[in-house]
Amino acid sequence: MSTPQAIFMAGPAGAGKSFVSKSLPLSKFKVINIDDSYEELLKAAGIGTKIKDFTPDELSQAAKLMAVAQKTTKEKYTKAIAKLEDIIVDGTGAASKPLLKKKAELEALGYETMMIMIYVSPVTSLERNTNRDRSLMPGQVLNTWEKVNQNIETYQNEFGDKFVLINNDPKDADTSFDPQEIKRRFFDTAKAKGKPKTPEEIAKKKAEVEAMNKNIQQLVQQKPKFTPKDQAISKIKAFIK
Repeated sequence: MSTPQAIFMAGPAGAGKSFVSKSLPLSKFKVINIDDSYEELLKAAGIGTKIKDFTPDELSQAAKLMAVAQKTTKEKYTKAIAKLEDIIVDGTGAASKPLLKKKAELEALGYETMMIMIYVSPVTSLERNTNRDRSLMPGQVLNTWEKVNQNIETYQNEFGDKFVLINNDPKDADTSFDPQEIKRRFFDTAKAKGKPKTPEEIAKKKAEVEAMNKNIQQLVQQKPKFTPKDQAISKIKAFIK
């Protein structure tokens, strides 16, 4: 019996993970992606997938549906690894500890593991999020972008030569990050409104946003070293054998 394999797909919203994976020889893998279940639940509930335009009640309903999607996805994952099926764990990679815990659990079962991370600039992430069917709130997009890109070095160290980082920005991508321009283009046009906040909560949120913006500006300046696409494909093919 061949050794089971698991590939972790990581990248922020709008990175194009699905698009990139379709161009790679990954047809033998079962995809475990919470978004699949979540989108089905949102549509079945009749509230659609434009989360950035949800009312407070719709946001509350969406949060409950996300909990259901998490349970469904966990069950799908558990069944797949019980059969030692080859899987793609498709997520953002924003939280490194649970991802690396899952990596260790899979390897303890005899799995070989690899990570394919897709990079785009924060502006590209926001633009693609705006234009896709399931559009998130811009604050969530940037928060995820920040956390994903802070984890690049961690994943490089943990996966070693079984790690590839693919730049999926268009050639004319805006790789700058101006918080005021970002607010004007993406935040001021979003319709979703959460519950009213107290002055203390507003002040706390403002400080968090300022810290996030500063971190993103630093990360944009420290552009990571990408794996050339032909080399990335060769590494993936060698892993799959």
